Amino acid sequence: MSLTLLTSGTTKAPKTVIHSWEYIESCIQKSIKEIGLTSNDIVLDVFPANTIAHYAITAMPAYRAGAQLVSAKFEAASYIEKFKQINPTYIALIPRHWELLKEVDEWNNLDMSSVRYMVTGSGPVPQEMINDFLAKGVGIVANWYGMTEHPPPVFIGYNSEEFDFAPKEGYTVDFLDDGECIINEFATGDIFDVQTRKFLRRKDQSTGSTWKTF
Repeated sequence: MSLTLLTSGTTKAPKTVIHSWEYIESCIQKSIKEIGLTSNDIVLDVFPANTIAHYAITAMPAYRAGAQLVSAKFEAASYIEKFKQINPTYIALIPRHWELLKEVDEWNNLDMSSVRYMVTGSGPVPQEMINDFLAKGVGIVANWYGMTEHPPPVFIGYNSEEFDFAPKEGYTVDFLDDGECIINEFATGDIFDVQTRKFLRRKDQSTGSTWKTF
């Protein structure tokens, strides 16, 4: 059996990706290990159920770990109120969420010190965003590259927009002269500055096809 999900659409038009349930379960276990999820955690999930993030990064890892899970459709003002109510220990937000949150007055004074681990990604993540969450008390802001198509991530940048370029288990990585990232011999269309180790952009001529298939 397989599961058909959608990518986020942040770097290209949303596209479908087909996953096996065995692969999803593998992702869940790797996410639990990386995040350190336990039954003591409180997880606030805002990713729709038709996305890979919901299954492999937020909701299903929380369920498997026995954590308290609160799922809600994202709306900036209500997110802040929900955050205050439950004081989550683990959250996942992408740059577009942050842009919307900044438009709400209550954001400026929000205490997020209950969060020990936060995942972000799906496109280039500005250091300004990471610093904003750290200033609000978030313990670790983990910038996952590769999370919206086939998590677990290929690279992680901890509290930084820069990646360590040490690929996680199961991935081989190379870079072309123009900085395009090649993962498992598949051209991603994602351009990095290999000197600063930052994700810059997606190629304008990119087809939007997934970089890894199963």
